[in-house]
Amino acid sequence: MRLVDCIARLNSKQEDQTAWIERTSVASAEPALVSLSGETSKGLISASTTSSLRKWTWGEIRERTASAAIHLLDLGVQPQDRICNLGRNSLDWAILDLACSAINAIHVPIDARLGHASCQACIDHVEPKLLFVDEESNLTAYSCQQVLALQSLNNISKGVSLDRYCVPYHEEDVANILFTSGTTSAHKGVMLTHRNLVSNAMAKLDAMPQVADDHRLNFLPFSHAYARTCELSTWLLSHSSMEIVHGIDSVLAQANTAQPTLINGVPLFFERLHSLWEDPSNGCDHSAAVRSLGNILGPKIRRLASGGAPIRDVLRARFESAGLPVFQGYGLTEASPVVCSNRNARSIDAIQCSSEILTEVGPVVQGVQIKIDTDTKLWVKGDGVMKGYWNDPSETQRRIVDGWLDTGDLAEYVPSEDKTESASIRILGRADDTIVLSTGYKIFPLAIEQLLRSQAWVSECMIVGHDRPYSILLLKPNVDNLLDATKERLESMLLEWLWTILKSYPSYAIPKAVLVCQENWTPQSGLTNFKGGLRRRKIEAFYSTAIDKKYQESKSIS
Repeated sequence: MRLVDCIARLNSKQEDQTAWIERTSVASAEPALVSLSGETSKGLISASTTSSLRKWTWGEIRERTASAAIHLLDLGVQPQDRICNLGRNSLDWAILDLACSAINAIHVPIDARLGHASCQACIDHVEPKLLFVDEESNLTAYSCQQVLALQSLNNISKGVSLDRYCVPYHEEDVANILFTSGTTSAHKGVMLTHRNLVSNAMAKLDAMPQVADDHRLNFLPFSHAYARTCELSTWLLSHSSMEIVHGIDSVLAQANTAQPTLINGVPLFFERLHSLWEDPSNGCDHSAAVRSLGNILGPKIRRLASGGAPIRDVLRARFESAGLPVFQGYGLTEASPVVCSNRNARSIDAIQCSSEILTEVGPVVQGVQIKIDTDTKLWVKGDGVMKGYWNDPSETQRRIVDGWLDTGDLAEYVPSEDKTESASIRILGRADDTIVLSTGYKIFPLAIEQLLRSQAWVSECMIVGHDRPYSILLLKPNVDNLLDATKERLESMLLEWLWTILKSYPSYAIPKAVLVCQENWTPQSGLTNFKGGLRRRKIEAFYSTAIDKKYQESKSIS
């Protein structure tokens, strides 16, 4: 099976079901603050708007896909030719993906936010037949054999049979090349087959069921594996409906109007959402939190899910206490991406969760095998494991050994309290992020950093100390007046706090000094990726002078 088969043969009911909603809003000249729970809310601006809707049925999606497939064939595209796409999420994007699937071409979506140089490097790497760009990009900005407007695919040929243009394929043919997010190294092109995409999306649906009546509000880029599988592919398999917005602010402003049942996000989204309906410094009663969530997200929301980076445990606990827990999973592009997932196998009308949802990424999903070696490194095997890296056989052989994918992550089993369920997995961090002190002790920073981030006043933190006698904590506080304290008082206060929070850890694992950072760690600063993951090497390089100075100041510590 391939994903285009989901629309090639629709039954009469599915033909007329709404598949996609495009909402066009025209704002007034004077924006006003959105009212939440009857009060004016800071930080979320919404203009007075009028909206127009365009709904596309599954039958219309099929017709548009057939037209796009004809267009690609007319342009000389052959099976397994590469087609690059620099467009933002849109119906045209989805149509191009389906048309490539139909004619067995390889769709290579690239996140334009990477910047011109990185995008051009990705294009050059795969040597595409065609490059599509949307209205956000200049047709002449990139070098390729042929550059076309993504909107050129939106002509519809009525009555065209999609089956007629679905060419023969093998499940092991490459369907997508997705570029990794590059937090630890240069971008690599991950080859995902038809089998990879379909099997992983079905495994995700097994863990997190969706139905045709679901409506998804999407803002995560389809060019990354998380949204590619957990939004686009599951949308196709479940024949639910999709609506696109661009950016976190748009989700928060438009969700009440769109009334989604499902939203996938990254930790930054849930931090922003949380800030709108609860002031952590003052607290908020349970009923007020629920009312505010309903005002922001709409009355039909039934499930939230987070991925791409770890979400703070304290944040998940707060959403669960409001009756709308945040489900989480674990994966990587090379595994299509889902490896583990919290499960929502109960009735979709009444979500109930055990406490384990707050701390773990859940058990492995259907069709996936894992093993944890003696060094606690996690290995994965199954239908979701990539075919390999494009034009990089040596790196492919290094990462896949006897069918087992080296995830590069460290993990451990956490048995479920309910013995009828599979053990959940706890992710301990990246193997290459392990800090080896000059004393020989090893520190796994992720678990410590997650615990520290559970404090409401901690915005970001990172531990450094490789080849040093002890570690130092880089800390970006949420509380501005913390920076007003004297240097000596601040250092003493933070070290006391560290020893209190980390009292269960061995002394060598507790940072012996704190470097307070005032800069924001964002994708724009280059210190995180777009999913919120820390770019550790860049952060350490950025603060290298300050880190060296801190070690000099603290050299008497042993």
